[in-house]
Amino acid sequence: MLLRDDEYRVVGPWPARLTHSASNRHRDVDRGTLLVPSCRNRSESPALALPFVRLRAKRDYGLPPLVVLAGGPGAAAIGAFEGHFFDHAERLSDICDVVTFDQRGCQRSLPNLVNPWSPNYNLALPLDRDGFLVAHRENAKRLSAYYNEAGVNLNDFNTVESSHDVDDLRRALGSETINLHGASYGSHLGLTVLREHGDRVSRAILCIVEGLNDTHKLPSNTDRHFRHLTDLAREDPALKGEFADLYAELASVLDDFERKSEWIEMPGSDQAAPIGKFALQLLLGSALGSVRAIKGLPTLVRQLAQRDLRDSSSRLARWLTAPGMHAMMLAMDFASGATPERMRRIEVERHQALLDDSFNLPFPFVGDVLGVEDLGDDFRKPVITGTPTLFCAGTLDGRTPISNAEAVRKGFTESQLVVVEGTSHQVPDVLIEPETRFLLDQDIDTEHLRVPFSFNPPQNP
Repeated sequence: MLLRDDEYRVVGPWPARLTHSASNRHRDVDRGTLLVPSCRNRSESPALALPFVRLRAKRDYGLPPLVVLAGGPGAAAIGAFEGHFFDHAERLSDICDVVTFDQRGCQRSLPNLVNPWSPNYNLALPLDRDGFLVAHRENAKRLSAYYNEAGVNLNDFNTVESSHDVDDLRRALGSETINLHGASYGSHLGLTVLREHGDRVSRAILCIVEGLNDTHKLPSNTDRHFRHLTDLAREDPALKGEFADLYAELASVLDDFERKSEWIEMPGSDQAAPIGKFALQLLLGSALGSVRAIKGLPTLVRQLAQRDLRDSSSRLARWLTAPGMHAMMLAMDFASGATPERMRRIEVERHQALLDDSFNLPFPFVGDVLGVEDLGDDFRKPVITGTPTLFCAGTLDGRTPISNAEAVRKGFTESQLVVVEGTSHQVPDVLIEPETRFLLDQDIDTEHLRVPFSFNPPQNP
């Protein structure tokens, strides 16, 4: 089916039930499918199918629908409503309709740009940065050829087009305006919606903020994250003063594995693979956004210092055998890109950083073989808006630090920032109350919230 550049269609909605995977609680919802043009820069283009769900408000406060934008890019939106975001969505539906949709190219949308092939690493040698990039470039080239042959233009999968999808969803809902809730990449998309369709947005909630020039992370921010964890470990009673300098211990472990690798068995085969510095940098990158990984960091570093990989070998093996990155994520993140100044800064900083730039890879080194165009520096300019916006950030977040939100806020004439101590790259339930008050245009009464945090005591060998 072809759609004109200004056209959309709706299949449904029909009554359905949303069931929480953990508790089996449920909510009745409306389910439907939004059909949108794949590219508004062409007079007509193939239709994309975007499934959506709508939780109706329990009480009418006269508020616009709240559209929740999933992160990733490519994370499950409807799936999150059935899982970790169920309580959040249910509570917010006390005051307004809560809507989400699976974004173009991912999850239950059609087409779903899955990547069926794993990068072909040379497992006879320790994986390093160069070998990682070679394998991912080959993987991206194969993926591009596959979708080109299938008639899918990967250049249509970018954040600007997705922002137009959000406005078409607003039209399909029959609402003059919407409110937004976006976290991580969802905040990146939300900022783009504010730029492209800000006159149709009443209020916005942007959490764990990824600004329009923040897609590629700064190694200096990552180092700052680990030094902050070092300060916490030094004072944490659970660690009993055993970690005077966690950062130095991590650096020492990485240096040791750079000098000499360690072998792990690959599950399901008689093959073994050597683990060196780069593989451990990938592993430690999980501590940028996971409270669970952060809690276990002291134990992990002591195990690695003793060359004990028993608890981490399965995670390392998954890194080496995992499928290639989803094509939607590859296309979206490459198109968002970074300014030349930021790229130069990353290149300068990475050589002295604990994790180098491992947490950014394979970006931005696959776009040419993927055949996707960068959206350009005009896309990455700061958003200037008067839309009332609530920003939220966590003190343990190494992926989207508080400084991201502080920088983005400068373009907002009406905004508030709530910082949550003890949380990482997540939207904790303690934010539900201030979010609700913000949507009702009530005083939030706080700039700081706290979630208890403590490291896991190191386990004896």
